Amino acid sequence: MTLAGGLVACASSHAPTAATRAPAAEAFPASPFARFFGTWTLQDDRFQQVWDTRTVETLTIPNHLTNCAPVNTGKSVLCVVDAGDLRGHILWAFDDASSELRHLSHFGTSRLGTGGGSLSEAGDLTITIRFSDEPEQTYRVYEYQWIDDDAYSMLSTQYNEDGSKTGNWYGGTFVRVQDAHGE
Repeated sequence: MTLAGGLVACASSHAPTAATRAPAAEAFPASPFARFFGTWTLQDDRFQQVWDTRTVETLTIPNHLTNCAPVNTGKSVLCVVDAGDLRGHILWAFDDASSELRHLSHFGTSRLGTGGGSLSEAGDLTITIRFSDEPEQTYRVYEYQWIDDDAYSMLSTQYNEDGSKTGNWYGGTFVRVQDAHGE
C-alpha cells in the first residue's frame, strides 16, 4: 500500500480507534479542569440576559446540555454545548509555567471567541474574551464561580475598550446532570 493509499484508508475509517477516542475523565484526576468534567444543564432551565443595556430578559432553555471532557492532555478540556437552536464548543487549556488559561470557542455560524484568563486554586475561572460578532471595541469578562461540587454560576459582562461596563451581560447557574444511578 502506498502512503497516499494508507492515508485515504485511515481517513475513511469511521470507527474510533484507541488513538482517536477521548480519554476517560478518570485518566486526568489532577487536571485543573476536573471539576468541570461531566454533563451540565441550566438550573430550572433559566438563563438571563441584557442586550440593550437595560432590559433583563429571563429565558427558559429546556434541555440545555454542556458535556465537558478532557481532550488528550491533563491540562485541557473541551465542552460541547447543545442549547436547542444554539450549538457550539469551548476549549480551555492551562499552562503551568505561566499559570495562564487560554480560551477558544465557536457558537452558531459566526460567534468565534478567543481570550485568556486565570484559574483560582478553588477552580473558579476569570476569562477575558473578544468575540467576532460583537463590536470591535468591546470585550467580555466571564466569571465561573463554584457554588458546590455540583453547581457553578457563569456571568459574562461586556466592557468597552476603556474598561467601563456597557450594561450588557448574560448568565445562569449550571448544575451537574446525574445519571440514573445518582452518579
